[in-house]
Amino acid sequence: MTTRATRSPAPADWRTDRRLARLAVAILPLLAFARALPHPLMRSWDDARFIIDNADVQRPSWAALARMFSSVQFEAYHPLHLLSYWLDVPLASALAGPDSTLTAFIVHSVSLALWLVALQQVFALLCELGVPVWAAALGTLFAGVHPAQVEVVSWASARKDVLALLFCAASLRAQLSAAGPWTSRAWLARGLYVCALLSKTTALPLPLFGLCLAVWVRNRPLRAALLWQLPSLLLGAGVSVAVLSIWQEHSMVRGTLGGPGLALLRASQTLGHQLLTALWPARVAPMYSTHSIGELSWVRSSACVAYVIACVLAWRARRGLTLTGLLGFGLWLLPASNLVPLYFPLQDRYVSLPLFSLGCAIAGLAPAAAPARDPRRFQLRNLGYLLLLCALVRTVSYAGVWESEPRLWGHAVRTQPDAEYARLKLGEVRREAGDFEGAIRAYRNAIALVPQRKLAHAGLFEVVARRDERQRHLTPSRARAFAQSYYELLERPTGLRDLAAQLHARDYVRAIELPLWAVQQQDPLPDAVLSQAALSALRAGNASLARFYVHLLTKPPEHEPLISVMREPYLRVVP
Repeated sequence: MTTRATRSPAPADWRTDRRLARLAVAILPLLAFARALPHPLMRSWDDARFIIDNADVQRPSWAALARMFSSVQFEAYHPLHLLSYWLDVPLASALAGPDSTLTAFIVHSVSLALWLVALQQVFALLCELGVPVWAAALGTLFAGVHPAQVEVVSWASARKDVLALLFCAASLRAQLSAAGPWTSRAWLARGLYVCALLSKTTALPLPLFGLCLAVWVRNRPLRAALLWQLPSLLLGAGVSVAVLSIWQEHSMVRGTLGGPGLALLRASQTLGHQLLTALWPARVAPMYSTHSIGELSWVRSSACVAYVIACVLAWRARRGLTLTGLLGFGLWLLPASNLVPLYFPLQDRYVSLPLFSLGCAIAGLAPAAAPARDPRRFQLRNLGYLLLLCALVRTVSYAGVWESEPRLWGHAVRTQPDAEYARLKLGEVRREAGDFEGAIRAYRNAIALVPQRKLAHAGLFEVVARRDERQRHLTPSRARAFAQSYYELLERPTGLRDLAAQLHARDYVRAIELPLWAVQQQDPLPDAVLSQAALSALRAGNASLARFYVHLLTKPPEHEPLISVMREPYLRVVP
């Protein structure tokens, strides 16, 4: 029996392959995300408070720097995220203004440049782990051009996720090159871990992923690997406690998804959702339902079972890097696993670092020490290229969705119809664009999904009041102030009646219907009283209010004037 000797590429060929791979890792993400570079900043989705209206970002100063590092801002402690905007925002704002197209282009360009640097770090890391160059490029590009990364790269406020990947990959590379746990390179790795934590909380599991790499890829004894990671593990544990405290203090923990007893259900459904997003990103969106992970889904549960089976198979096949990447997917997801339910339980950007880990798992599938013409390598490589091309096309398509706020939230509502906050955002951006009828539909749909959401009721009230102001030329606008009062009085019938009287005195016509409708839900009037109120409104010349009362009737009206009113066109504004 003869065996065929394996051969490796000559050094010159290997260097050429690596240069070409590095070029691909630079060009393909550029092609994937370049479409989003001219898109505006998203005022409705945090860009206003993080960038446009943030004086500390717009005007660098020692006081601003001190505030970034000494205080919790925007419900989190991510000072390096805020500091990173000093790279571009002050200069761009000075040239063209804080909310200009040029400023948005510059900010998006810098985020994309940082992303390309991060992907080069990931590619170098995989090569240093002994992965073939083509497999390292495929694994890197799987993570780098995945459709879920559009939100990370093309949304200005998500730069924290870009920085997290950059610092995490650099930290892991420093770990690989460290001669021992107490050398300067080891401490550099820990310093980069701190930078990752100061950029984004999702970097917390880095020591656990490094531990898996050490045990299953570098074959270190568990005890030695634990000793190596001990300082970072202790730091991560302390930061985790601080992060949980910040979340609770700033109401970022959702209280409507059950207590600790449902933690495993939430975590399993979250893992299943993110796995499905990673493997079949057909319905990526900036917003998802806030309650779905509290319910058992057999599709998500099946994905979790398949994940466990894949981990077992990788372990039995002694595929150390694939096993590490698969386990890392779950580890990187821990901060957003909803063991402690987050205010927004599901977001595409939560899967950014888990995708990096999954890219490592894919790279680890490359045949080891296979002959140069081995059909397995050829077939696996071509399949990888085909899947990468499909992901690239999907990413370019999804990047186009971010060209405007109405298109973004319209896409979110179409792909995730149960996402009540997406409907609120759609109502908000339609209202600001002057599409009041479209905004009314969006808010009514949000209320139909979650009737108890007071914010949706207040949003609906404001857009109806602004519609009144435009049609009746009412100035100055009091819609926002009245909406705040409506929000506060929603459960107080007496106060709602007083609010309706104030609106009538200010000549608002349709906005009056909302407080009266809210009163009717809490203290319903019989049809006879409603009919009499409709007749009185007709006699007073208020046909709009008469139509409102008629459409509250539980049975068709009996009086002829009211029957005629019922037949008239009527835009329903109440839920």
